[in-house]
Amino acid sequence: MEKQKFECENCGAPLRIAEGGGRAVCPYCGKVYSLQSERAQAGGFLSRLRQKAEIVAANYGLSDSRAVSDSFTGDSREEERRLLAESSVRDGVLLRFAAREAGETVRVPDTIGAVAARAACKDALVGRVSFAPGVKKIGKKAFSRCTALTAVRIEGAQELASRAFSRCPALREVTIAAHIPYIGRKVFSRCGFIARVILPRSMQPQIARLFGRFAKFRIEFIFL
Repeated sequence: MEKQKFECENCGAPLRIAEGGGRAVCPYCGKVYSLQSERAQAGGFLSRLRQKAEIVAANYGLSDSRAVSDSFTGDSREEERRLLAESSVRDGVLLRFAAREAGETVRVPDTIGAVAARAACKDALVGRVSFAPGVKKIGKKAFSRCTALTAVRIEGAQELASRAFSRCPALREVTIAAHIPYIGRKVFSRCGFIARVILPRSMQPQIARLFGRFAKFRIEFIFL
């Protein structure tokens, strides 16, 4: 294997590698370099660059996507009961919801046709939320500013209003299982740590409207 050559930043002289390869010393000016930390920084940068390249390649159909599955597990009936016990519902509309435990997982059932605007806005405890196929509308800022929210799954909505999940800093994963005809503006705005999104291929033109102009370069998209 070819040895890597290093030069001194001060005088440009070739460095003398210490035994074990962890340090290098300039024989002229005496400056000491830690090679392990420099290699680690370079390796970390290349790893992040490679990851972004793989995401972009996958989004443009240049590589194989991962299996289409999200991380939702658990008893959906129990999750539905939990939500109904903690919420205010009138005429099939979820008016207000507030989680009782940190990281709580809840499911909005088919008996609820719509989620009102700001229904769970600023809830600091809810951790994961899914919406059954019967939930047809998710209102404006319905789950915005939910600081502990990490995952969202939408199965049959026909309308997703503006900023429905905006400003959720912990959000990492979004699943949209069926095409949504009406999409509001900035639905997931200021959710800068979303890493993975599963959605129908038919919604590809809506990516910028949902997640921002540069979403394809920072989020892994898997198309149904």
